[in-house]
Amino acid sequence: MALEPEFSPASVRFPTSGHIWVPASGRRGAAAGVSMHSPCTIPAVFAQRVLWSAVRIFGPWVLPGVRESWDEPVAHSTWEHFTAEWIEAFGRWDSAALYRRPQASRSGCSLLLLRDGRGVGFVRITTDAQRAEREFTVMSSVWAARPASFAIARPVGVGHSSGLSWVGSESVPNYPLGAVRKPAVRERVAAEIADILDTALTRSDAIPSAWRGSHGDLSPWNLRTELTGRVRVIDWEDAAFAPAGVDSLYGAVTAHLTFGTPLPNKADGAAAGWIESVVEKRLAPDEAPDSLNNRMLQIVRDLPAQL
Repeated sequence: MALEPEFSPASVRFPTSGHIWVPASGRRGAAAGVSMHSPCTIPAVFAQRVLWSAVRIFGPWVLPGVRESWDEPVAHSTWEHFTAEWIEAFGRWDSAALYRRPQASRSGCSLLLLRDGRGVGFVRITTDAQRAEREFTVMSSVWAARPASFAIARPVGVGHSSGLSWVGSESVPNYPLGAVRKPAVRERVAAEIADILDTALTRSDAIPSAWRGSHGDLSPWNLRTELTGRVRVIDWEDAAFAPAGVDSLYGAVTAHLTFGTPLPNKADGAAAGWIESVVEKRLAPDEAPDSLNNRMLQIVRDLPAQL
């Protein structure tokens, strides 16, 4: 089964970087597409919410950006296969917002599937089948644990075709979410994630016994807040065992770069080394010296080691 006849890829590329294709077919769907952007600072979140409200009232024509239609992000036969699986998993959907990763070092894309302008599912396409299966397993375990300090979207399914894979979940709320700023909240979430993932992940004999389950990218853009204050944790593809304290340190470093909050006085050497290794793998060959990745590397290398 292919997409329903009324589906149209006509979109507005948003924001300035142009990595989100927002549906141009209606006010509600366009606003849902705007909510895929994840600004973190208070002024940026406020501006996004003002824009979101304007789109809900006046429609997608108020959006800045290039008007264009997006091409199918995978080969046509794979696209048909995936869309049929998504209809089976999520039910009827008639529009989608497309997100292409702006980082040269990270491949893949994501789609927010919409029905009558409301999000019914979120899918991420990747070339790594094993990673997709692990992410779905992790999300299923976290969802089943019913965490007290945060929420996640209910995982729905995973599929494979022609060397590509998708992993899907329910949609998060279709309005701009804020970012967690309080260190105490971040620490509470990181501690509960470690407790849950210690049993959710498969520990091989090669993994040191002192390592804990970690989210792997517990940054402000993945640690979000709803209007009610409830915390949402998104993007579980990097979940893995890591030295104790990795999520806390990674969160503190990315919060410092985002909000200017204080860094810890000292850092566990193993946790800092793990983050350094992960970020180095993400570096693009021509990455600017002042890029986020390079600034993160500078910080973790300069932090005094905790004795």
